[in-house]
Amino acid sequence: MKTIVNLLMKKTWLLVAIGMFAVACNDSELDLISNESEEAAISEAEIDAVYEDVDDIASLSIQFSAANDGGKIAENPDDDRFCEDVFSFEGDKHSGTITLDFGDGCIDRNGNVRKGKIIVEYMGGKLVPGSKIVTTLVDYSINNIEIKGVRTLENISESLEDYPTYHITLVGGEVIWPDGTNATREVDKVRVWVNANNPLNDEHHVTGTANGKTRRDVNYDMVITDTLVYKRACRVSRRGRLPVAGTKVITTDNKIITIDFGDGECDKRVEITVDGNREEVTVD
Repeated sequence: MKTIVNLLMKKTWLLVAIGMFAVACNDSELDLISNESEEAAISEAEIDAVYEDVDDIASLSIQFSAANDGGKIAENPDDDRFCEDVFSFEGDKHSGTITLDFGDGCIDRNGNVRKGKIIVEYMGGKLVPGSKIVTTLVDYSINNIEIKGVRTLENISESLEDYPTYHITLVGGEVIWPDGTNATREVDKVRVWVNANNPLNDEHHVTGTANGKTRRDVNYDMVITDTLVYKRACRVSRRGRLPVAGTKVITTDNKIITIDFGDGECDKRVEITVDGNREEVTVD
């Protein structure tokens, strides 16, 4: 199974789950999933992980700019994805523009090479209703795989008393491999941050849709049919996490793939159904 970078293998357990499902099946069961529909499921998971990584980098950058309010600085956030002198910003903790310039190549501690720029414009504090973060990728790549698109995160909470709720969109999402093949993706989701007194008990509840075209020119649509629930306490690693509840459905021209993440327990079981045939997978 191909992945974009080793970092993304850690970030999306769904990709691993689908791969394990294929390995565990016998020959007759393998016929349940065509190469095209399997590719669609893998592509949806992989590319989602790419842009979640960009979101994470943007969020960390905003936190760092707030801690260094008042001008342009050369220091970097304490994160292994940032090389020296990558980070700069103009503005203050309320609004501004952050530029992450990876130049001709920034090698992180995992050996991944980032190039190009991530530009983050933020308007208002992240917890304030109406605030917005717009992340634009400019000639950005990971290990010579180019990533394009504009990612917008808008706080749509009605008041500060509500759980922070964000409308997330991705426009013009595209991944281009060195051989010229590409995959596309558009996203329209809502993420509710259910923050608890103890941050370890925080949850993220996600609904919405995505669609795109895989590297093999297979069109797919993804819809979250039952809210995906992520529990911070269940995270496998700092950047890798698996929903503990919820269901998503991926539809191609000839297959419908349903992925059920369970009933809220911090286990690693995922149930995959294709055309009425069901298989339970344990992700190690």
